[in-house]
Amino acid sequence: MQLPINFHKTFIPERRLIAALLEYAAKEKSGTYAEIAAETGIPMGASTGKVPAILDYARGMGLVELKAGVGSSVKNPVLTDFGRVVFLEDRMMGEPLTQWIAHMHLCRWDIGAHAWYQVFGVGRAVLGSSFTPDQLEEYLTNIFGPGQNRTGPIVRTYLDDAALRRASILSLEAETIRRKSAPLMSECAKAYAAHVLTLLDAAFSDRLQVTVSELSERTHWFDVCSWGTTDIDRALSLMESTGFVAVDRQMRPWVMERRCAANQVWASIYDDLA
Repeated sequence: MQLPINFHKTFIPERRLIAALLEYAAKEKSGTYAEIAAETGIPMGASTGKVPAILDYARGMGLVELKAGVGSSVKNPVLTDFGRVVFLEDRMMGEPLTQWIAHMHLCRWDIGAHAWYQVFGVGRAVLGSSFTPDQLEEYLTNIFGPGQNRTGPIVRTYLDDAALRRASILSLEAETIRRKSAPLMSECAKAYAAHVLTLLDAAFSDRLQVTVSELSERTHWFDVCSWGTTDIDRALSLMESTGFVAVDRQMRPWVMERRCAANQVWASIYDDLA
């Protein structure tokens, strides 16, 4: 289920707090918000605090799954395959690659944040590659109705080094927000393959083969990455080079096929980083 528009409570996903939560999950602990705060150091007051937002950010970023029942006061965050490799290899999420993959998860149609999906996925065709804060607010108002403190956290997440600035996903210049395309380098190939295999499992679990058009229409992944036709071709070639996926270019539209399970790939996503 997607995260609601105001899940963040105006907080941004501070990497140091997410790192503390990952350690908590790695220790297989569970507790109430207050107990998680006491154990991790994530701020939590009597009636408000950052623990719920950080839990939701970590879930939306595909780092943890919450095993507690709906409405339960006890939260049991469990590391995903992505969360486990981040915990072991890049706990502070300082690598741009980590931040890009976390961003891609946060923009998913299923487990991500509804506002992020609308802005970076569906909204690419409406907002384009650059837009003003007012245009962003108007776009969200048209979808969700009037509200407050919605655009701020979305933009600040990518401008503050405490969060995901190192990936340069967004920049702000003279009141113009610009989005950057996901990098197309060989060291990203395994991470992208792991992510696309995860998307295929989530969206097309009963099918071995899926057309590239179906993947795009169902997940908006290429929009999230701000890739054009040439970029998509390059990305597919990179993923093919890993041997984890295959692309049949003799078919129209092109057809993707799994050659490996996603959970077998996540552990290797940092292997090619310098």
